[in-house]
Amino acid sequence: MTNEEAIKALKEIKTYTAASLLDELDYVIAIMEKLNKEGIKEPLATDFRYLKVDK
Repeated sequence: MTNEEAIKALKEIKTYTAASLLDELDYVIAIMEKLNKEGIKEPLATDFRYLKVDK
């Protein structure tokens, strides 16, 4: 599964999610979009300990 597919699925799920969980789902979507934008195509297989972080 690609990040784009996961993001699309999360946005579709959002339609059917309880209102009490919308903020959490928006947060997860934002994380996935940021990872994708930063070029992290396989977040589950990425070792984040060695990524350079801009401060």
